[in-house]
Amino acid sequence: MMPLISVIIPVYNVEKYLRGCLDSVINQTYKNLEIICVNDCSTDSSPEILEEYAKKDRRITIKKNPKNIGLGLTRNEGIKIASGEYIHCLDSDDWLELDAYEILVKYLDNDVDAVRFTYTSHDEITEKKEYIGYCITDFLYKKVNIYNAPECFKMWKSSAWIKIYKKDFILKNNLWYNDYRCLEDIEYAMRSALAAKNIIFIKENLLNYRANRNGSLLTKRAHYIDNVIKDTKWANSLDIDKEVKAEILDYIYELLVMNCLDAYYVNVLKYKQMRKIFKENIDMDVFSVPLARKLTEKVLSYSSFKFFLSYCARRFIREHFPELTKKYFAIKKKLLQTN
Repeated sequence: MMPLISVIIPVYNVEKYLRGCLDSVINQTYKNLEIICVNDCSTDSSPEILEEYAKKDRRITIKKNPKNIGLGLTRNEGIKIASGEYIHCLDSDDWLELDAYEILVKYLDNDVDAVRFTYTSHDEITEKKEYIGYCITDFLYKKVNIYNAPECFKMWKSSAWIKIYKKDFILKNNLWYNDYRCLEDIEYAMRSALAAKNIIFIKENLLNYRANRNGSLLTKRAHYIDNVIKDTKWANSLDIDKEVKAEILDYIYELLVMNCLDAYYVNVLKYKQMRKIFKENIDMDVFSVPLARKLTEKVLSYSSFKFFLSYCARRFIREHFPELTKKYFAIKKKLLQTN
């Protein structure tokens, strides 16, 4: 039996990319799809493009929000009307490999709550194309969960579009996206992992992600640092197995550190504010992600950004440009001898 997959596509001002996204779905080799496009009050030609595609493919349903509500809540609207056995949320500026769902259904057993797959990142600024796999591969093609294999959370990642979920799992565990305007999938990733009894990680590369797109929410994430702080406080408050919590805290602390540094870079945060956030929200006795922990230690140690930046520069040059470092010290030694 071929299960029905509901593909939820939130749409907001993506006229440049929408056709590519829809083409990748309607031309899937797996045909038993329900394609739900939720228009979040787009002001460009996206609604007309949706109507155009709905006329040529009966599997497409268009829903329009009465007002703009953001990505997470728009996903919820699609999930509410979905009739498929499985749910995949696809962003409207990304596109799928044409055999994506044909591959995924092979792993959609009755006792599997979610399948996580890999993707290729296409950077709009650098034009760099990069396969994004897993930092560890210990749990590939096995039915695992965060309780019997806490380290598998390192493979989970927050992004909604690299996972397909059983709809019953979503409904039974009340898994709805929050109302954040950005970074809405961080909390969802933690809650879904904590609720899942069986997750399968596969290494197949099934999606193409458009990174650093002009107008993308992620390019604005530095302005939404409060969302990460809220999620960090939620994670800190969890009363769960110590080892499981440590994995979750490593994940959220690293996100907090990197997003705070982004926010500082674009002048959203002051250096003293960043130090205060780290001090109030990060438990250094638990945090074990090497580079992010070291950066946190230095921010907490240095009262001014000048010294912190000096540390970062030295570390970056040492690690990434060893030949340049050798040359620098050779020149310095020669100058000292000359003088």
